[in-house]
Amino acid sequence: MLVRAAHKYYHNNHPMIKNLTPNQLLLIAIAAVLLLLAAFSFFLLQDPLAPLPFAPLPTTSTSTPLPPVRTNTTVPTTIAPTRQTSYTPLAAFVTPYTGTAPESPTQSETTLPGATAYPPPPTLAPTSGPPGTPASTGMPPSTTSTPSLTATSTTSQAATSTTSPTATGTLSAGEYRVTGRVIQNGTPVANVVVEFADDVGPRQATTNPGGHYWFITLAPGTDFTLKFHQSDNPNLTPTSEVASLAWIEGTLPTGVNIIDLPDFDVSIDLNGMIFELQNPADTDSYSASSISTSNPIQFIWSLYNQGGSYHIELGPNGSDEPIWTSSQLASTNYMWNGTLDDGSHISQGRYWWRVAATKSLSNYVLVIFTQQFHISFTP
Repeated sequence: MLVRAAHKYYHNNHPMIKNLTPNQLLLIAIAAVLLLLAAFSFFLLQDPLAPLPFAPLPTTSTSTPLPPVRTNTTVPTTIAPTRQTSYTPLAAFVTPYTGTAPESPTQSETTLPGATAYPPPPTLAPTSGPPGTPASTGMPPSTTSTPSLTATSTTSQAATSTTSPTATGTLSAGEYRVTGRVIQNGTPVANVVVEFADDVGPRQATTNPGGHYWFITLAPGTDFTLKFHQSDNPNLTPTSEVASLAWIEGTLPTGVNIIDLPDFDVSIDLNGMIFELQNPADTDSYSASSISTSNPIQFIWSLYNQGGSYHIELGPNGSDEPIWTSSQLASTNYMWNGTLDDGSHISQGRYWWRVAATKSLSNYVLVIFTQQFHISFTP
C-alpha cells in the first residue's frame, strides 16, 4: 500500500515520473533509506567532543612566563691570616711557590730562648722548570700528609723543634719560606748553624749537605737578619779564614711563597786574598794618655776581595758590644785619636778590634767581619 500510495502521489504531482514502474519507485525508496542510514551511522561514529565542522575555533590564551627568581649567593670572603705565637701546619693548604728548593733537607730548626717557636718547613722535591728563571724548580705536587712535629719549650732552656719531613712542598696558609745557601769560598758547606730573626725573636737552623737552610716566616714585608757566628761553628777550619761574625740584612719581599736569599759566603779568604787585620798587630800595647789627634793610632787592614766599604769596631774584652765604631770608610786605613763613641778618651785595659766590610747583594746587604786582634792600653 505504501508503494502504491507513493506511486499515486508522484504520478499526480510529477508528471515526469508517471511513466516509472513500481519496481523503479521501490528502488528509489530503498536508495533513499540507505542514504539516511549511512548519514546516521557517520553521525554515530563521530567524537562527541570534537568541534562541529563550522563551529568557531576556541579562543586560546598565551601564558607569559614568570620572570626568573633572583637568588642571592653569598661569596665567601677570604680573611687575611693573623699572626699566632704557635700553630700546627695544616698540610691541606697547598700553596704554589716560586724559588730554589733545597736538596733533600734533613734539617732541624732551633728557637733561641725567648723567641716564638715556628714549625719547621716541609721537604721540597725539585721538579723541572724553565731554565734560567728563579722558579726553576717548578710546582710541588699536592699532598695532605702532615709533618710530624715535636716541640719542647722551657724558660731556662732553648726551645727545640725537630721534624722528619714527609710532606712534599707544602706550606700552610699564611706561611712563607725563607731559604738560601751557605758557602765557604764559593763551596757549599753542611752543618753550618745560622740564625734568623724577623719581627719575632731569633731561631737557628743547620744547613743540609747541599749547604741549604730554611726558615718559616709569617711576616713578608718586614725587616730581617740572617746571622753567622763563628763561635757556633767550630767545625769550619781554618778559623783564621772564616768570618768572626757575618750577616745578611734587608726587607723580606712580598708576593712570593718561597723567599730566596743570595748565597751567604762566610769565608774571608776569597781566592787566596784574606780579609785580615794588619796594624796594630795582635796583642800590641799603647799608652792611652799618649794617644791624641797629633799622635793617633793608625789602623790598617787588607782588602775584602768582593769590594764594599769598611768600618772599624773596638770593644772591651769579655763583651761583644763595641764602645767605638768608625764611620764608613772607602780606604783600608784610619787614623784614630782615642776618642770613644760617648766622647770619653780610651782608658787603661785590654780590648779587641776588628774591621767589617759592607757590600750590596742585590736587594740585601752583606756585613762580614775579620777575625779579632787584641790590643792593650796602659796608663
